Amino acid sequence: MGRIRAVFFDVAHTLLEKPAVLPAMRGVLARHGVHVPPDEFHARHTLLMEAIEFPDRTNSEFYRGFNAAMVRGLGVVPTPELLDELFAASTYQPWVPYVDTSAIDRLKLPRGVLSNWDATLKEKLAGLLGTEFQWVLGSAEQSVRKPDPAFFRLMSETTGLRPREIAYVGDSMRLDIEPAVKLGFHAILIDRKSLFPHSPLPRITSLEQLESLL
Repeated sequence: MGRIRAVFFDVAHTLLEKPAVLPAMRGVLARHGVHVPPDEFHARHTLLMEAIEFPDRTNSEFYRGFNAAMVRGLGVVPTPELLDELFAASTYQPWVPYVDTSAIDRLKLPRGVLSNWDATLKEKLAGLLGTEFQWVLGSAEQSVRKPDPAFFRLMSETTGLRPREIAYVGDSMRLDIEPAVKLGFHAILIDRKSLFPHSPLPRITSLEQLESLL
């Protein structure tokens, strides 16, 4: 990489996770006689998230549609009863920081966030992460969402830096990495479960590895 002068992060599934969601969904399916290994279920769920656009604020109708697509991919009929159980088990679970987010504090660079999130983003980050972010750009507040190039350009406009001077770390190829690469940012894929082992892009499996790429 050339000289990096700032690093930005996606939030959902990059800095924060909902660790109880997938086990809860697997538990519901198991009660219906469908047993999916944890790693396979995680991979299927993650890849489906790449294909379906999430709104800033989700609701029951959205999750019922998402979960219906998920179980169809497992060869299961999405009955109303099953969808009700999946929704009850997996929604409103709390966000928590990934353990490796503590590594961010060791970075010797200004830090920012660029994320599709509702108006609670700054409050959520302040309450869950001890890290100070110089810039917090949320989609609801900015009225633009990833993967819109205009949202990514805000990183340059806000910091006064050129794209090649900014690293952007995210977990989604569609929402994070592809648009960042197209605009000339230094995109870094965080791939904790090694779902993309053949990717030629800069890739890390933990934020602990990030400092060595900057």
